[in-house]
Amino acid sequence: KDYIIEALQFHLLKNLKPFTVSQTIRSTPRQSIGFQKVILMFYCSIKKSGVIYWYDNIWQPAPKMSKNVDMSFLTLIKDQFVLAVSGVNLGSKRQPIEMLDVSLKSPHWIPMMDMLVCRRFFGVGSLNNCVYVIGGRNDGNSVLNSVEVFDVNTNKWQMVTSMSTQRNSHGVGVLNNLLYVVGGFDGRMYLNSVECYDPSLDTWTPVAKMFKCRIQCGVGVLDGVLYAIGGKYNKTVYLKSVEAYTPSSGVWTTIADMHFCRSQFGVVVSNGLLHVIGGHNNGGYLNSIEIYNPKTNTWSLKTLSKDVGRICSGVVVNRPPRFKMYND
Repeated sequence: KDYIIEALQFHLLKNLKPFTVSQTIRSTPRQSIGFQKVILMFYCSIKKSGVIYWYDNIWQPAPKMSKNVDMSFLTLIKDQFVLAVSGVNLGSKRQPIEMLDVSLKSPHWIPMMDMLVCRRFFGVGSLNNCVYVIGGRNDGNSVLNSVEVFDVNTNKWQMVTSMSTQRNSHGVGVLNNLLYVVGGFDGRMYLNSVECYDPSLDTWTPVAKMFKCRIQCGVGVLDGVLYAIGGKYNKTVYLKSVEAYTPSSGVWTTIADMHFCRSQFGVVVSNGLLHVIGGHNNGGYLNSIEIYNPKTNTWSLKTLSKDVGRICSGVVVNRPPRFKMYND
């Protein structure tokens, strides 16, 4: 009986108050093992605000967000809930944050509570069902070292210990229950420094520096290795180089370069491979995916059927109920 009542309340929530994740955890449908996966991607170009698409060799429109934003970071909670954390638009005090339950037959974005600090050009990582929003710039254009976290169990944001370094346009990765923040810009110079956050201790610790300074780089984690991919070395020099960090050795190593220099792209991990999607360089927007195989230390190149431009982020999710099946 309790579950029936809870299911009815679930469908009424959107008319009552902003949606929170923990209210729906028990309403998660049973899912069979071996669900096929697709990529949910947010991208934008010069001509339009950001849009959301499902991608699995073909493109299908995903539900539109309720607010028009030009940049948003997607992160996945409990293998079902996609949280979109968007940068504050200049002149606005609102910080659009929305959530999508990809298991529903008719998924739609639902607004959530605002962050505590207005910020843009930040980094986002999810760990232990919490979403961390790290650094960035505030509405006064100052670079931040502050960090806030959204806990799905309490449905609240709270501040945690700040980074040792102010950063914006940095990369974030999660490895071994730790958050790694890579590179960025501190308001004066491009950074090759890296620091690591332990949520159990609420402390930041510096780790080995990368070989190159990087902003707008991508970060991926695969088989216990943290990858810092591409980005920009300075205002005009784009990178195709890639570095790999293994916590057990505590050092960065260089691996094979990508085919193209690129920044502001999406990174997802699927089927034991790193996928680098879209982005741009000084030649314009890129309509390609580069796929890294760590076993062979090689990149393969694939052309996208759509000129997606700048991919801010993507997540791998279970294939939604209405997504058609296509062969490769």
